[in-house]
This record gives sequence, structure tokens and C-alpha cells, in this order.
Amino acid sequence: MSNDEVKATLEKANIQLASGEFQKAYNAFKKVSKEHPECAEAFFGMAESSVGIPKLTVQDIAADYQKACELDAQNPIYFASFGNFCFENGIIKKGEECFVKAAELDEENSAVYLSDLATNYYHSAQNFANHYPQLKKEDILKTSFKYLLMAFGIDKAKAKEIIDSS
Repeated sequence: MSNDEVKATLEKANIQLASGEFQKAYNAFKKVSKEHPECAEAFFGMAESSVGIPKLTVQDIAADYQKACELDAQNPIYFASFGNFCFENGIIKKGEECFVKAAELDEENSAVYLSDLATNYYHSAQNFANHYPQLKKEDILKTSFKYLLMAFGIDKAKAKEIIDSS
């Protein structure tokens, strides 16, 4: 498969993905990933299109996201998408790591990633509380609040001052 063919296949697969043809998109991305195992976009596309393929396991999908992130370690979208996937599936620590990495990579939009992290962490930790019995409600609130403060660029002292003055 030439570079032009790879580009055309990826474009077609992305269109299929956008139009909900998940299996077709997945197959196209997979073909590219087999012939070009260094193509991060192919692994990312496989992970994204897997949403409509019930036979794929959480581990399979996570492996595709992980591979995309390894191959293009400067792409904040890959990390944020992997983070969302992790939170949706109760993989809290990895989700947290992914969003922090996305915020580091894209300083201009770090507030968006950190605020998403705060809310995703809060909801995922609550929804999967039975998987994390050592994680108490107060710990969940503290961690979520920490990321909100980071998103707004506010330290604890300033937050306390703001809260006390209202």
C-alpha cells in the first residue's frame, strides 16, 4: 500500500466512521495498521470505530488507544480520547494519566482538558465505586476539586479566599 493509498484509505475510513459504518471503518483502519504498524491514525481509528463493534473487548480497544498514543506521543486528542474511554469503563487511574498528559501537551487548551478530567473523574469514580472500595466520597471530591482548581489556575489559598468571601 503506497502512501497515497494509505491516505485515501484513512480518509475513506474516517468518513465511514463519521457516518456510523463502524465495522467498515474498523476493517479499513485495521488493514492500514497491519501494513503500516507505525501509523498512529490507524490504531486511533480502530479504537474510535470499535464503539459499534460489540465483539471487541475493553482490553482490545484500550490496546489500540495505547498504541496510537505511543506512536504519536504528541497528540493531545489521542490522549484525551483514551482518557474518556478509560473513564467510561471504570479505568480511573489511566483516565486520569491520559487527561493530565493531554493538558501538558496542549497548554493553550489545558483548562479544557483539566476541567473534563475533573468532571470525568468525579462521575467515573462514583459510577464505579464498587470497583474501588478504598476510594471514599471525600477523596473523589478532593481529587476532582484539585483538577478544577488547576483548570482555573487557582491555588488552594485563593480558592479558600474566594469561597470565604462569597
